[in-house]
Amino acid sequence: MRKSALERAAAAALLLAVAVVAGLAIAWRSPSQPQGGGVSDPEKWDKVFSTAKPRYRTEPNDFLARSLRRLADEKWLAPGTAVDLAAGDGRNALLLAAGGWKTTAVDISKVGLDKARASAAAKSLTLDCREADLYAFDYGTAQWDLLSVIYFNPALSIVDRLKAAVKQGGVIVIEGQGSEHDGGGPPKETLFKPGELLQTFADWRVLAYEDGRFESDWNLGPKTHVVRLLARKLGK
Repeated sequence: MRKSALERAAAAALLLAVAVVAGLAIAWRSPSQPQGGGVSDPEKWDKVFSTAKPRYRTEPNDFLARSLRRLADEKWLAPGTAVDLAAGDGRNALLLAAGGWKTTAVDISKVGLDKARASAAAKSLTLDCREADLYAFDYGTAQWDLLSVIYFNPALSIVDRLKAAVKQGGVIVIEGQGSEHDGGGPPKETLFKPGELLQTFADWRVLAYEDGRFESDWNLGPKTHVVRLLARKLGK
């Protein structure tokens, strides 16, 4: 039976609507979310933090520890509110909490955060753990005195939100793989380019910047390209 012109038009309109929706579904990754790398894959990270013999550094990040000492020694900033992005099993969030910071640990891995909570309890530390996609988490406005981004390179895609979330006089601490790193890890397009962090934080006071070959917390062994930044938001 031949379809009427009206039926054919209705069918064509339906197909067009389906195609549009499908196209949006394929194209829509929050513009802030890089493709690849499994950065928003909770199952992947649950497996990483369930490993009996971790392949990542389990001690607190050295640059973060040095930054905290400098902030205290030079009286740049007293302990206040802190948020640690991609906190994992809490190695850096626990360092902050132990230093007197009111610390929030954010990660997509329930396994990692459960380990962080257990470690905090064992050390009698207070740690607010939030299981959330780092792209969707509400960081607020002028909410944190310190924001740490240790080995979460894709955070630069939401850097405007992160900068807005830091109070005037507060700081951000970043360490991640640089553009010459080739040992696996974050999506290649998120590797820090030469001078990229300096340019991104040109409106802040850069207290420390390191760009060179160091051992990466997530690529233990041979040295690789690592970039580090400690910057203070201009204000009081």
